[in-house]
Amino acid sequence: MDLKTALNRGGAPVLATALSLSLLAGCASDSAGQQPDTEGATVNLVYAFDGLFTEPFGEITSDLESRTGMTVDLQLAGNSYEDSLARLQNDLTAGNPPDITMVGLNQVRMLADAGAAVPLGEFIESDDEFDSGQYSQEMLDLTTIDGEMYGMPNAVSTLVMYYNADVFAEAGLDPDAPPQTWEEVEEDARAIVESDAATYGHWSDFESVWSFENFLRSNGGSMMDDTETDIAFNDAPGVEVLEYWRGMVESGLMPAFGTDDGREAFFRGDVAMAVDSSAQVGNYERTAGFDMRTAMLPIPADGERQAPGGGNALVITATDPERQRLAWEALKAFVGPEGSTTTTEATGYLPVNAYAAESDEYLAEFLDGSPNRAVVLEQGTSSLVPWFSWPGERGPEIAEELQNGIYRAVSGEQPPQDALDQAADAAAELLP
Repeated sequence: MDLKTALNRGGAPVLATALSLSLLAGCASDSAGQQPDTEGATVNLVYAFDGLFTEPFGEITSDLESRTGMTVDLQLAGNSYEDSLARLQNDLTAGNPPDITMVGLNQVRMLADAGAAVPLGEFIESDDEFDSGQYSQEMLDLTTIDGEMYGMPNAVSTLVMYYNADVFAEAGLDPDAPPQTWEEVEEDARAIVESDAATYGHWSDFESVWSFENFLRSNGGSMMDDTETDIAFNDAPGVEVLEYWRGMVESGLMPAFGTDDGREAFFRGDVAMAVDSSAQVGNYERTAGFDMRTAMLPIPADGERQAPGGGNALVITATDPERQRLAWEALKAFVGPEGSTTTTEATGYLPVNAYAAESDEYLAEFLDGSPNRAVVLEQGTSSLVPWFSWPGERGPEIAEELQNGIYRAVSGEQPPQDALDQAADAAAELLP
């Protein structure tokens, strides 16, 4: 799929407000302290991404049933967070929402604003079995809105750089010293192309707004100002990101490929460096037929690395108090030490449970034996920040406008400033 096709797919649905936040909060507050009878109970969980989560989720639910007698009915919605969001919208409209819904971390705020996500505070406080100390504050902040948690991070990724060490050596570069800055990436990419070690030196997955935000934040920029009054992605830091990408394309150092084509080009050896989600570590390790390594996300020479946590959260979306209590019991299994271990080993996502990451009983040995994942863990520990969530309920539409602006700039249809200004004007009309 080429970049233009990828960025012009149909717009994501917008969640309709079905219930008031105060009503949901009241349900959670009334029911949180009561221990439900899990024997023979069934909880349904709507999720996305069959290739990533079906297998580990199946293992987690089997273990949960053997321990508690509770069954989790896993319901695959599709292959994107927008698919699970659409499923939630349809089920809310029908008056039968899922007990638990997987959504993108940047969608949690939208569900909270719409009153479709149950706050977890009183569940956590009244549960003697749940140890919030097993999670870093940075991890918990990913699903915290105005001081209240509205879900638990389930699978968290950051943007990292994968590189072909064999190509580096062929181009006369040091495979043990990957580039750390944008300037060094451009310099190494030029050396690779001029030496014919690979067709392209570099590729960034700029199909997603999340990728753009990683570059933007590390360049000192933001999506909106601190008061969330004005759009800020079209300020100088954002323009510089698109000028950098466009310049790399114009100079023949980077292809304007969408996600699938960019990854395939890297696996073929046509691209030497690929900036992509750390969730793909397992895929890159299995597919690359060469010495593939990972490195931290490159940043500007004068920048500070900021890694917005991509990935997803599990949100309780049941409206019945008894269903909410059961959902909380199930949710804990997915983010506890065992569940976090299962998901991390099966994917490239960060372990959301810090205790599991550090424990010899769970992930410590696995992580120590995987240098590629060690880089992911280091960046996720040192540079993790929340993925920006747009206020209101029209974030998916805003993201689509920005995606289209990114395409227009990278493809050369518009200058970067004009493309981002147009996207910003459209976004402003969609804000509450």
